Amino acid sequence: MKKLMICAGLAAVALAVPAQAHNGVGGKPAGAGKPDGVGKRQAAAKVKSQSRCTPRKVGYNARGVLVSHSLTQTAGQGTTETGDDRYSGDVEVDVKRANHKAPKGVQEFTLTNGRVNFYDANDDGTPEQPSAGDVVKLHGKITRLNKRCDANGFTPTVTLKRVQFKPAPTT
Repeated sequence: MKKLMICAGLAAVALAVPAQAHNGVGGKPAGAGKPDGVGKRQAAAKVKSQSRCTPRKVGYNARGVLVSHSLTQTAGQGTTETGDDRYSGDVEVDVKRANHKAPKGVQEFTLTNGRVNFYDANDDGTPEQPSAGDVVKLHGKITRLNKRCDANGFTPTVTLKRVQFKPAPTT
């Protein structure tokens, strides 16, 4: 009878100690390190929710058809290499595809010291000037808010870094 009582007592202690010492979060005993009832996670969540609704820049890629442009070369005129050429000006594009829920339709973009890739339609070594109807690819950054943030009064802004022109598809 003594052995049965000792085994039952040890089994009860073995089951009660782990259940009491571990609260399921981080391996710490329940109530440890929370004298006033506010934990580090709650304080961090409050700070995170305040900074969560600030606009941030994410990658922007769009594609469309050229309506008009007024690009002028601002750097690299004196060299034969095209890698150091930079252009500035306005590009008006009928955007067909864009990521990050960016607006579609006819949009006007401003390029400041950005890279521009022109196409060479007749392979003579000189790039052609793009004309209306040519395909345009745009690359840069767009500001956006998180999904649950209030978007009243917020307008996403696009900063272009690169524009690529391709000839209009022949039908």
